[in-house]
Amino acid sequence: MKFFSLSSYRGHGGIADVSKVAFPLVVASIGHGVNLFVDRVMLSNYDPLAMAAAFPAGLTSFTMSCIFLGVVGYAGVFVAQYIGAKQYANVGKAVWQAIFLALAGGALMASTTLFAEELFQWFGHAESLREMQITYYVLLSYSGFVPLTAAALSTFWSGRAKTRMIMVVNLLITGLNIPLNAMLIFGCSTKLFTIPELGIAGAAWGTIGAGATGMLIYLAAFFLPENRKKFNTAGNPWDWDIFKRLIRFGTPNGVQLVLDLATFNIFVVLLGKISEDVLTASTVSMSAYSLAFNPMIGFGQAASILVGQGIGAKDIPFAEKSVRSCLFLVLAYSILMLIIFTCFPEWICRMFDLKNANVLRLSRYMLIFTSGYLFFDALNILFGNAVKGAGDTRFVMWAGIALGWLIFAIPCIAVYMIFSSQWAMGYFGADSSREINVWTLWSICNFYIAMLGATFYCRYRHGKWKQMNVIGC
Repeated sequence: MKFFSLSSYRGHGGIADVSKVAFPLVVASIGHGVNLFVDRVMLSNYDPLAMAAAFPAGLTSFTMSCIFLGVVGYAGVFVAQYIGAKQYANVGKAVWQAIFLALAGGALMASTTLFAEELFQWFGHAESLREMQITYYVLLSYSGFVPLTAAALSTFWSGRAKTRMIMVVNLLITGLNIPLNAMLIFGCSTKLFTIPELGIAGAAWGTIGAGATGMLIYLAAFFLPENRKKFNTAGNPWDWDIFKRLIRFGTPNGVQLVLDLATFNIFVVLLGKISEDVLTASTVSMSAYSLAFNPMIGFGQAASILVGQGIGAKDIPFAEKSVRSCLFLVLAYSILMLIIFTCFPEWICRMFDLKNANVLRLSRYMLIFTSGYLFFDALNILFGNAVKGAGDTRFVMWAGIALGWLIFAIPCIAVYMIFSSQWAMGYFGADSSREINVWTLWSICNFYIAMLGATFYCRYRHGKWKQMNVIGC
């Protein structure tokens, strides 16, 4: 890869060109990260236990939706390749297949609330946490069709590299989410109405209301006259061939995403089982991570879109040049975040108004571990999305499953069991055993992400993606 050739960053597929696609997605992703971060800060100020409960419950709800989110979101690759191949009439049909799958996914998510109590009881957290976790999870899962449908509709703009629309909608969602959460979490009383304190339930309702607004805006814009005419958005929505292809290529993407998050959820649950202080500190570090991580998703999405358009147009040099430009941008960003996390962790900790000295200490050290995680995840996201933009989803799935379970989830479970045992407590002492447990789990997490990034980079360099496509032409 000619990473240091300045000429490779100019012109079509250069940094300026890629930035037009990437930065609106980055801003949109930042908006999503701000939503999560501000929600956690508000809950921390309302009740630290509510913040600690929201993280695993929200992550579990998101994990449940991910197999559909992965398939639905992959419609953006179809749109990109149809645009590259100038098959405009199929663009609307590709989005419609994603909408059908989003509605099915929403129904399935709602059904998971039937065993929510048993699920969170298995997590083994304190009863005071468990009740709040169930409340948060049930509300998010009943409304699961909202983010899924919004994701399906957004592919109409992302696949065409018209990413400003996604930025505007996500900024609007953020602008609504923050005041809605403030009013619903803490309560609000005016001359016209009174809203009682809803706590963690208010955080869920605020998120749902803001997300539903964004979904309706996407829907209205999807049916604009110019889109109906050029992209067939209001024609016969069903297309069995595109539906089968979306299932074929999108399902590995969804499976990889859900199993990746499942392994990460195991990591979070194990940290929470060590102690409530560890769970609270983990929530702080991961909330900060989500704020820094989400912009990298924007760069990854841009790489996937531009590779998809290059594949559709049979212009491989453009696809390769776009990936190089994305790599430059994402590495610059991740290095900046690494400096902030390692040199100024106190800035982040102060936002959560942490009173517990032990939680504050743990949060500072976890932010340092998180900075390493963030840097390696940049490579993972960029190269994983690049090869998926061509259709190489099966390799990403199998590599993610193998590494996620063999060098992450299973070792984490083994380490937790060893250092939570009576033998370890007696040999090292209870406090030392918990410390060893926490930092060993974090070390395993960082090693796993580093290996995943290296694997996807090697796959990209191998070049098989250059002979692939998802639209069959």
